[in-house]
Amino acid sequence: MTLEQRTALDRLNLDYKEVLERFANNEELFIKCLHKFAANNPYDGLIKALEDRNVSDAFEAAHSLKGVSGNLGFKRLYSVIKEITEVFRAGSLEVSPEDMTELKDSYIEVLQVINSL
Repeated sequence: MTLEQRTALDRLNLDYKEVLERFANNEELFIKCLHKFAANNPYDGLIKALEDRNVSDAFEAAHSLKGVSGNLGFKRLYSVIKEITEVFRAGSLEVSPEDMTELKDSYIEVLQVINSL
């Protein structure tokens, strides 16, 4: 990994050493997974489920986003999606506008970093 790539990842405040251990210290695999995350765009699935007022799909999308963001070390994104996931788990779609704004901002920040790699 280049210094430029590492500096970009540092913007996300992830524990690089810890995250890399999840990938058997294989930086190439980690970068590949980052790009796959960005290409799959899990955020759009969540937004569609909310627009459709489908709590089951919203939970599934949020739960998936939570798992992947946790595994990739996106602390800020993980923190907000964790709270949102619990709202959906309880069968509600009543997520605060502040949490949705934080989710969107965090997701955009992650994408910007990934796209700079």
